[in-house]
Amino acid sequence: MHVRDLGLNRRHREDAVLKILLTTLIVGSAFFCALPVFADDPGHINGYVTPYFDSSGPVIRVGKYSSGLLSKVPGEFVRTIIRMKNQWNDLNFTEIYAAAIRLYDLGYRNEATYWFYTAQYRGAQFALLVDQKKLGSTGDRGFELYHAQEGFFKVAGPTINGYAYGDVDSVVSIIRRVQSENHTVPNVKNMYPGVAFLHMAQWQGINAELNAGWGRLATQLASRKNEIKQQRIADGTQARFSHLTSRRFPGGL
Repeated sequence: MHVRDLGLNRRHREDAVLKILLTTLIVGSAFFCALPVFADDPGHINGYVTPYFDSSGPVIRVGKYSSGLLSKVPGEFVRTIIRMKNQWNDLNFTEIYAAAIRLYDLGYRNEATYWFYTAQYRGAQFALLVDQKKLGSTGDRGFELYHAQEGFFKVAGPTINGYAYGDVDSVVSIIRRVQSENHTVPNVKNMYPGVAFLHMAQWQGINAELNAGWGRLATQLASRKNEIKQQRIADGTQARFSHLTSRRFPGGL
């Protein structure tokens, strides 16, 4: 999901939004879900996004929630997720992606899907609002975050979508929910301190384009439900994930 040269040009922004949405659609429809991209265990997400996440360990470095997300004490993990929900509007995409991966690995897979799509929206939002001319280079926060939103999507997307698209109606419902929850733009300067963004006057218009695109995505997925089902059967994705179940998260999915 490389989003380049956005500047102030509306056409460029629309092309960037379209690219993000098409990437989502490809993953969801299983054209991206060729079997070699999956880990051996479809119930576990493997990969790393330096410096924020590494499944070997595992390692999570996304701020104050990291230790709770890594906790092997079930009650502590659940309490951490609930604390994050209570601060929902202040969470950045690295925190939400890390939580989505842990939710999935611990069996809360329907809840993980909602967190994953929220993280994907906020990651796309970041990529569209950040000032491309001031990203810096390796080691600079803006640069690292810009590439992290791509990295998390590539690490988590194939497995979470591999599971989730066994029920396209549920995915469509989640996408519409995420869309409805993101009509306004949070204070991204507070969420990502030290990063330069485009002028605030542009934020709402850019987000409106992204948000409308998510609505179109939901409509397209709903219309392609049978095609997605047949594709999953044909390439083995359905068989690979069909045995997985989801624990209900307290107060959630």
